[in-house]
Amino acid sequence: MRKKVLMVSGPIHPNPPLKGAAVETWMYEVSKRFIGFEPHIVSISHPFYPDKEYKDDIFFHRIHFSRLYKRLFQKITRVDPLSYPKRVARVIHDVRPDIVHMHNFIRWFDPLVKNLNKNSVKTILHMHNEVAVTNGIEVDAFAGCSNFIVDSYKGTAVKAKHYCCIYNGVDLKRFNPYWEAHGLREDIRNRFGIHKDEFVVLFVGRISPEKGVEHFIKSALMLKGLKKTRFLVIGEISEKGGRKSYAEEMMRMAAPLRDRIIFFGVFPPSKIHLLYLLGDAIVLPSNFNEPFSMVAIEAMATGLPVVASQKGGLKEYIIDGFNGFFIREDDFAEDIAKRIESLISDKRLKESVSHAGRKTVEDRFSWEHVVSETEKLYSKLIVGN
Repeated sequence: MRKKVLMVSGPIHPNPPLKGAAVETWMYEVSKRFIGFEPHIVSISHPFYPDKEYKDDIFFHRIHFSRLYKRLFQKITRVDPLSYPKRVARVIHDVRPDIVHMHNFIRWFDPLVKNLNKNSVKTILHMHNEVAVTNGIEVDAFAGCSNFIVDSYKGTAVKAKHYCCIYNGVDLKRFNPYWEAHGLREDIRNRFGIHKDEFVVLFVGRISPEKGVEHFIKSALMLKGLKKTRFLVIGEISEKGGRKSYAEEMMRMAAPLRDRIIFFGVFPPSKIHLLYLLGDAIVLPSNFNEPFSMVAIEAMATGLPVVASQKGGLKEYIIDGFNGFFIREDDFAEDIAKRIESLISDKRLKESVSHAGRKTVEDRFSWEHVVSETEKLYSKLIVGN
């Protein structure tokens, strides 16, 4: 009989995700590929999904809060008698899993771990980014999406018997390299009014200060004189707060480019692989340490040269000049512009980096490889090694 694994995320996105949500994507893509384990996923509910469902060989348990409950207990009184962790605990009691695999949101999981029978349930805390640890938590294993993330939690109040890195992955059948998708690439570019001879530079990610969109736009302004060059910004534009102000500032900055730059909003995960086919290169000019960057490996799988900040988990798989490029940070925009110019003028360089990037993803970041590493961790915990 297969051992049961219950994956749990915080109360933010439903699963499967309806928009870009890297953590929920990881849970879904890995769970549906399990062979030796029975997968269960707990997430917040959504009107598009039933609260309970068996689909793609996964048991989904979606936690529903009524509008009245959220307004009365979570906003007005803030008492929250049946909180998200308490409802997750009910699911755990009903499912009786052998492993509880928790993703991000440490503060939600600390009370869960304290109430679990440690002798019968193994616990994994899997972090996909850096967060401040205010309360201690003890688990059987800690997993990070990169060695950078694993190292950042060692020595903190997070205590684990085992520490390991489990990278993110890509569906290699869905993210095809552009040289194998000529007809589809041409069709997608036609739909967006992009001529086949234009060189298209992408930015994919949140329109937010930490993502460094300003460097991308400044470099585009420097390349304004290059003919047949287009710039696309694809990502969430917040409708409130500081991110909204930042996005508005970015659009004002880009105004002199006119139709040479296009801002898109969020696209559903089921379509994002098609958007990479619009591009010839991608820029990731982050101002912070990227924990891993799903965008980078998705772009590499599509054959796009990645021009990125030399930060965080990106350093674990990008080799400058071989399968991507690192930006010299003393002058972000100028170095990005030079890298783009070299890719436009040197087709052999672009082709070499494109194929090396695809090979890197094939060798290290297929979902099948990620599933294998995850099942090895599970087996290790169950046998008690």
